[in-house]
Amino acid sequence: MKKEKLLKHFEKDTYAKLLGIKVEDVEDGYAKVSMTITDDMLNFHGSANGGATFSLADTAFAVASNSYGTTAVGVTMTMHYMKAVNSGTKLVAIAREDSKNPKLGLYRIELFDTENDDLIGIAEGMVYRKKENFIEE
Repeated sequence: MKKEKLLKHFEKDTYAKLLGIKVEDVEDGYAKVSMTITDDMLNFHGSANGGATFSLADTAFAVASNSYGTTAVGVTMTMHYMKAVNSGTKLVAIAREDSKNPKLGLYRIELFDTENDDLIGIAEGMVYRKKENFIEE
């Protein structure tokens, strides 16, 4: 029941919808999201704009860190780009919790090209946890 409520809540993310990001899976401290790179996400070199791939990683980070139903807000995120991708490439971002306490959470996010299973980026993010619950159990 909690998982369904979380998925319903995450549907409110209009920016993720704009980019075509889909939540594939969510568990406590974990999220898997996907997106296909489109022509309007390309930079002037013809590869995916870093902002598009960062947005995918950020969405996985947000879903994983809010997976407990308690509001978590990002305070920092660092992204490392390993490989460029082109239009039509389906990407998946997987966020995993490394550390959690009542106030802070640390997450590692990996981005993969699903066709070749290539690692294209790694990110790390930290959240501040508020005391407010946004879903009812």
